[in-house]
Amino acid sequence: MLLWQNSLERHIQEALGRNLRIVWTMNRRIMISLRKKNGQPVLRLHESFAIACQQLRDDLVNFLLHGRKAPQSIKDFVQSIENAREPRRTRIVTRGAHHDLREVYHRLNVEYFSGKLSGHITWGRKTFGVKRSITFGTYAFDRKLIRIHPVLDTGLTPAFYLESVVHHEMVHEYLDAVEGSGRTHGKVHTHRFRELERQFKFYEMAKAWEKRHLNKLLRYQPVGE
Repeated sequence: MLLWQNSLERHIQEALGRNLRIVWTMNRRIMISLRKKNGQPVLRLHESFAIACQQLRDDLVNFLLHGRKAPQSIKDFVQSIENAREPRRTRIVTRGAHHDLREVYHRLNVEYFSGKLSGHITWGRKTFGVKRSITFGTYAFDRKLIRIHPVLDTGLTPAFYLESVVHHEMVHEYLDAVEGSGRTHGKVHTHRFRELERQFKFYEMAKAWEKRHLNKLLRYQPVGE
């Protein structure tokens, strides 16, 4: 995430000015905020924007420069973040049509974390319509809850890719609960995080699969509800 954050920061600062200060947040309510503090412009931006596609980055810059109303692409992206996170009151649902998150969590816990984790995991809410961006998983530090996007509970998604997403969120839990370093200076994807993330045995395979199939996942529309 750090490299992507730096890349987006440069992209924004080239358009809005080098004196602009960018603060990455995990704010649950306001995901984009541009204000002046002591005469210096400060942009507070949800960290999920760091992995946005180039088109969404361009839309974000144009919105910051000229827009009073966010374009649909940004609205869709924010909605995907909101759909992936846990609500204040949530029902834990682990069994899906194709994958059981409880079983996945338990197996990864034993294999990669020596069974030390004791958090919760659930499927997120279903969403409809074509999206430009998507957040596959989130970890709520305050509730120790992993939420996985239901788009991954399809026949399209292989088990190793779902496991890579769950493992990613479990690394957040591990660093926060066991090592006490889940968030360092406001950053969650630290060097230590990336080190642990790459221990997942199908890490490279999962990244390659995502690159090939992301567009299909973005077009997926769940049935029901």
